[in-house]
Amino acid sequence: MDFVRKHIINDWKLKGLSFVLAVMLWFAISYMGESKLSVSVPVLPANIEKDFMIKSMDTEDVLVMISGPVSVLKNLRPKDVRVPLDLGELKNGRHIVSIQKTDIVVPKGVEVEAVKPDYVVIEVERTLEKRLKTIVKLDNKWSAIYSVKSWYPQYVTVEGSKVSIEKIEAISTIPVDGNFTSAEEELDVPLDTKSQLIRKVRPETIRVIIRRH
Repeated sequence: MDFVRKHIINDWKLKGLSFVLAVMLWFAISYMGESKLSVSVPVLPANIEKDFMIKSMDTEDVLVMISGPVSVLKNLRPKDVRVPLDLGELKNGRHIVSIQKTDIVVPKGVEVEAVKPDYVVIEVERTLEKRLKTIVKLDNKWSAIYSVKSWYPQYVTVEGSKVSIEKIEAISTIPVDGNFTSAEEELDVPLDTKSQLIRKVRPETIRVIIRRH
C-alpha cells in the first residue's frame, strides 16, 4: 500500500498533467503541424476557341509539390488539386504554355511550392466540319459467313483537324464483330475516329444489318 500511495496516488496530479500534455502534443503534431506532399495532377486544357482543337500535348500530367497542415493534406482527394490551362489565346501552330503556381487550384490553407514541368508544349490545329460517306467493315472472321445487307446513315458529319479531314471523303466503322448465330443480325456499330484527328462525329454510331450467305 505504501508503494501504491507513494508512486500512484500521490502523483496523480502530475501524471494527469503529463497525460494532458501528451494528448495536446499529439493533437498539435497531427492537426496543426505542417507537411509537404507531391501529387501527380492531370492538365486540364480550357477555353480553346471552337474553331481550333488540340492536335498533340507533350505531357498530360504534372507533378505538383504542395505544403499545408497535416489535417488537410491527409484528407486530400485527387480532385482537390487542379491544373487548368487557359488556351483562349492560342491559334494554329505549336505553342509553349507556362504553368504558374498561381494558376493551380488547391484547397484553402494549402500552398503550392513548385510544379514540374512548369510548361506544356501544345500543338493546335484549325478545325473543319465535313460530311463524310460511311463504310462498313466486317471482321475477318465473319466475312466468309456474313455479308453486309444495309446500313444507315450513309453519311455522317464530322468535326476535326482541317489538315486531316480535308483529305478524306469517307469514314469506316470499327470491324463489325459479336456472337452472331441468326441468319440476320442488326446492331449499332461505332465509327472509327482513332485513325483521324476527329473531335466530334454526328451520329457516333450507325445501324448495320448483316446476313448469312
